[in-house]
Amino acid sequence: MNIRYAFMAFTLALFAAGCTTFQKNPDDPRDSTKRGAAIGAIVGAVAGTMMGDGEADEILAGAAIGAGLGAGIGAYMDKQQRALEEIEAVDVERVDDQTLRIHFDSDILFAVDSAVLSQVSRQSLDEFADVMLDFPKTAIVIMGYTDSQGSEEYNQTLSERRAKAVENYLIRAEVDPARMTSIGFGEADPVADNATAEGRAQNRRVSILVKGKA
Repeated sequence: MNIRYAFMAFTLALFAAGCTTFQKNPDDPRDSTKRGAAIGAIVGAVAGTMMGDGEADEILAGAAIGAGLGAGIGAYMDKQQRALEEIEAVDVERVDDQTLRIHFDSDILFAVDSAVLSQVSRQSLDEFADVMLDFPKTAIVIMGYTDSQGSEEYNQTLSERRAKAVENYLIRAEVDPARMTSIGFGEADPVADNATAEGRAQNRRVSILVKGKA
């Protein structure tokens, strides 16, 4: 089993155990807040594992990225989100106050069994790079996925190649490589049914996590 998913399964198990451990304490007026924070921390760890959030945190900790945002991080991410929403063929999801997830149209990035960026996708990535250059205080985690055709090992490698292709393209567009990392998730976490051609097209995708530091 992939170490990442083994850790995620372990974290989920901790979450299940934690939910039974955090019993109500009627003598503590802040009991609900404490229990909510504890459970939220575990859920955050699971979400971070799934989305590459840990890699973003490593970048933010290891470079002068996110410095100075402080209490203004919400406004900074709001402006960045609005700029990204101007790009055609992408959807912007607000994960939390300091994190955005960018979803590209699944059928414009790569052909079947390919890690070569399509011409249409390059235009979208050029626009994405322009926004990243305007907002240099965020970390960027590029996440590649595949459909379920082919072996699990092959799909893992293909997803890594796809994520790396996007990272390399952004580097050529002058986005600082120190604020980026790429991860492959293989055929894990499908967003559609792999039994249909349309579903497989949606699962062949790259998404990007953009995160600031509070």
